[in-house]
Amino acid sequence: MSDSSRVNTNTTGDTSPVAVPCIGYEQMSSSWSLILDLLDGTQAMRAAGTTWLPQEPSEEDDAYNARLGRSILYNGYKDTLNKLKNRPFTVPVKITDLPASLEYLEDDVDGMGTSMSDFIREILANLIKFGIAHIYVDHSKVTIDQPDSEEKRKPTIAEETAAGARVFFTSVSPVDLIGWQTQKVENSSVQDLTQIRIQETSIEADGDYGDSEVDYVTVYNKDDWERHQKLDPEKNDSYQKVEDGPSTLGKIPLVTIYASKDGYMTAEAPLMDLAWLNLAHWQSYSDQRNILKFSRFGLLFGKGFSPAQVKSGKIVVGPRRAVLTNSTEAELKYVEPSGKGIEAGQWDLGDIEEKMRVLGNQPTVRDIPTTATENRNDESRMVSQLQTWVGATERGMVAALKLAAEWRGVEPSEEMAIDIYSDFEATILGGSDKELLLKTREAGEITRERHLREQQRRGVYSQDMDPEEEARLAAAEKQADEAILMKDLMPDGDVIEDEDEDEDDDDDDPVEDPVDEDE
Repeated sequence: MSDSSRVNTNTTGDTSPVAVPCIGYEQMSSSWSLILDLLDGTQAMRAAGTTWLPQEPSEEDDAYNARLGRSILYNGYKDTLNKLKNRPFTVPVKITDLPASLEYLEDDVDGMGTSMSDFIREILANLIKFGIAHIYVDHSKVTIDQPDSEEKRKPTIAEETAAGARVFFTSVSPVDLIGWQTQKVENSSVQDLTQIRIQETSIEADGDYGDSEVDYVTVYNKDDWERHQKLDPEKNDSYQKVEDGPSTLGKIPLVTIYASKDGYMTAEAPLMDLAWLNLAHWQSYSDQRNILKFSRFGLLFGKGFSPAQVKSGKIVVGPRRAVLTNSTEAELKYVEPSGKGIEAGQWDLGDIEEKMRVLGNQPTVRDIPTTATENRNDESRMVSQLQTWVGATERGMVAALKLAAEWRGVEPSEEMAIDIYSDFEATILGGSDKELLLKTREAGEITRERHLREQQRRGVYSQDMDPEEEARLAAAEKQADEAILMKDLMPDGDVIEDEDEDEDDDDDDPVEDPVDEDE
């Protein structure tokens, strides 16, 4: 916590509704259950039952449960999320002018060994999933021994550092930040954050060998914080304050990043349409699996039997069995489906998968200007959604580093920056333009260095290659190889003269050998 804590051992007071989400959270989170279940996979979708897979009106429970058990999730949403969140990290994150006293954050941003790069990846993942991400910047408090004769004072930065004090970054999931309060800055429309509430579940020891889950809600105000524990798992309002303490920064050190801002502290999930398509695939695939099960077994069809024979139950079909009847019109045979329904279902699945691929690729496609004026004057619009999200993450991380510097009493450099790779437009065509690049190079329309740089952008060559140096070395190597080849082709002692000089020599009169002249 931000300062030394005070444990409240009195748990006999009134319970608190501290865990009740605020209105903004309720409105924003209404669509998150589908996203979270998709990310958890087939097991979570099955557990949701009729929420995501409706039961038909005439479908018996046993039949529905069997169909649900055969349903498997084609997880296009999760696959898209993983591709989007990992794409910027094919190149290492660059951190510029980080204060020396905060350099440990590059390798351990949260006190648990998480690197800055991995932390940023988690922030970007929340941004893509929920449209919003939060970074809480906290500072440990370490007390130092002071003689009783001295007046109590706040430790210096050097004393805190020597005692092990440090800054911690925490990625707060939007699912866990359940409430906030604000007030308008005087004579301004700016909202000032005055309180946030974060829920968490901690696994704690229970008895000599067991453990149990304990729910908490921590309330952060500008000048203090409180920790509330849930006492009765069956009652959502059975929270009591068990710990509190002051906060010395004088503000709530929370950085909020938006991908698709809907209001203050609220946003829309950018890939929600993809999630709904994935749900449609889940339902269609369930139908397809169900119809395949029955289509693999022929349907027994009989006619011409008397009502008495049918009611008797003596018509048994199987190995070493015979069905006898006096009716000349009786018929018993297996009927197989035509397959039209199966083909329609397969087409529907393919159509949904194609739409999912299109939606999944949209965040990487640049917003191309529609007019010549825009093309000349509005270059800033020519970026993809993913590039915009990466830029927002960079700015949010810089803001978090500034809060960290403020905690440590350090003045950060104006040049301090986070650089996350965002040159995605080179890979939008999926590499289909590589042949065009090669032809352009062979035609001499671009230099060797430019060709190498474009190939590097497309992931053909590693990012640690220096195209300028590589082009120079390649040219030198080619020249050396040509020299070796020419030497191998020439007989010993022969000199190859220029063809033009040979032609000139043919026109001139023969020149006598100098040796003969001396003779």
